[in-house]
Amino acid sequence: MPLAVVYAVAAVLFLLLLISLGFKPKFIARINGIVLTFVGLAGLFFYGYGFYALFGGTLRTMVRTLFAVFCMFLGRNEIGTISSIPLLATDGMQILIYFTHLLALYCTASAVVSGIGKNFIRTLNLLLINRGDLNLIFGVNADSVSFAEQLPKKQATVMIAAGGEDTFSARVMRMGGLLLTDDAAQTPSPALLKKLGIRPGTRRYAFYCLEADPVKNLRFASDLRDALFARGIAPAQTTLTILTDDASVGEKLQTVPGQAAGFGSVLSVNRSELIARMLVNTYPPCQTMTFRPDGTAAEDFSAVIVGFGSTGQAVLRSLLMNGQFAGSTFHAEVLSLDHAQLAGSFFFRYPGIRENYDIHFLDTDARSAEAYQYLAKNAHTINYVAVCTGNELENAEILRDLTGFLADLGRRVPVVSCSEQGICRLEEETGLPKHARLLSPAVLDLSRMDARAMLLNHRYNLSAGRSVEEDWAVCDYFSRCSCRASADFLEAFLAATGCTVEQAAQGNWQPAPEVLENLGRMEHLRWCAFHYCMGYTAMPDQVFDARAAQYQAQKAAGTPTLRITKDPVNRQHACLVDWEKLDALAAREAAVTGVLKDYKAMDVDNVMLIPAMLKEASHD
Repeated sequence: MPLAVVYAVAAVLFLLLLISLGFKPKFIARINGIVLTFVGLAGLFFYGYGFYALFGGTLRTMVRTLFAVFCMFLGRNEIGTISSIPLLATDGMQILIYFTHLLALYCTASAVVSGIGKNFIRTLNLLLINRGDLNLIFGVNADSVSFAEQLPKKQATVMIAAGGEDTFSARVMRMGGLLLTDDAAQTPSPALLKKLGIRPGTRRYAFYCLEADPVKNLRFASDLRDALFARGIAPAQTTLTILTDDASVGEKLQTVPGQAAGFGSVLSVNRSELIARMLVNTYPPCQTMTFRPDGTAAEDFSAVIVGFGSTGQAVLRSLLMNGQFAGSTFHAEVLSLDHAQLAGSFFFRYPGIRENYDIHFLDTDARSAEAYQYLAKNAHTINYVAVCTGNELENAEILRDLTGFLADLGRRVPVVSCSEQGICRLEEETGLPKHARLLSPAVLDLSRMDARAMLLNHRYNLSAGRSVEEDWAVCDYFSRCSCRASADFLEAFLAATGCTVEQAAQGNWQPAPEVLENLGRMEHLRWCAFHYCMGYTAMPDQVFDARAAQYQAQKAAGTPTLRITKDPVNRQHACLVDWEKLDALAAREAAVTGVLKDYKAMDVDNVMLIPAMLKEASHD
């Protein structure tokens, strides 16, 4: 074979490899389908006409025509046989016949090269993912692939498609990841973990269950937990982030002291909670506030929530937890026609919200005259608007109208659409929508969140004499969520003092005593809001006295284990009182235990940890 031909064939094969890896599989399949159809029809015409002219309308003609077309894809041809036919002997027709055979070879080569290319890249990535930390993502869709693309490039990524879907294989390959679509990968086993290089040691593994179906997520996570245990993987090596509708999943899947099976750290959220987390992460309530030199807020925080379905309820809780500022009160106006049917379960689960915060319902559509009368009357006090109707088209319409209406009144407040598609706000300069995808490392990556939360938990447990990691290992799921919520509030403290992240990270964080006390008040307000939003209520005096008596009985019998101020079973906490009453509570508790806890100092200590938390986050 001449050298030029060898080079030409190699160039064609290399080009096909680039095409197969550079374009989406669906696009390649569509192009190949068009080419294949053209080749088949053209081959039938050329050979059918040629053999008919030579042999007439016989069975032999039909069979030989089909055989000749089939052979085109194998590199064989019978062009010489049909070239004696006058119509097929012209230069133009000969060029067309040869071109058709070339396209037939392209179809065959494309299929072979695509398969070889994918297998080669797959094998190479399989070797590479055995090094460094690993992210394993169950559930392949536009959002999860976009999420994977945002993860650190130094970490290996494996994605598992729940239904064998390979639509995103090209994107996963381009980011250096590995996509598994086989049935075996969808049911984790020790063999799969071994194949992926998941082994005991110091390597860290972050698992994400991001499939749209929460039942599939739970099944995958449960099987994965069992496979990790069988493989001997220590819980400390693992984290799990899972989308689920079961609020108890986090506690079920996170390991506890003395239990080898389970994940070292778990974040369990439903889609509504994820939307709400993304909302306050992208548009923190503190950015809508102004603060005095002493760290207190210059105005109250007032929000409007349109719609009170699952998303509206999650947004209210998230705004409550992140909209607490010293010197300020929280108010929310909910515009919803069906709030009476939707709010019953909400306030039954979270009675402390209705008892302690100003939540008002306006029984109207956000597009009604009544709604706009309220907005016009209260526009000067509104800080935040979240549109959560549950309908994408309604959200878009209300978003546009409310943004324009408030702008006309001189109010530049966040008006944000919250839906399954993520969150969206109209840009002030252009009026164009600015979208933020639902899945983001900022709200899903446990390594980022826990780095700060672990320091807060450690400061709270200093007397135990354990390391940061040891304290975190014995920290229960609820307490971890509390620490994460506190760490998420970091930006609010900086905003209250006018300090930048860079300044605080460099250690320039020395608030004056008066400012520090107000920041402590703010932390206590946030802490109370978190507990109310998790279903807690204040502990009645008679319950406190009964638990105190139980504590004394335990003390008389040996070492007491009861914590008087917190009843996690009935979700009651004695510290859910005003800042001014904390010292009296501490004295009352000390009269029983003999240990005086300075609850105010605990809140202030959390604030003073900000430089250390920022420094820790910079190491991520």
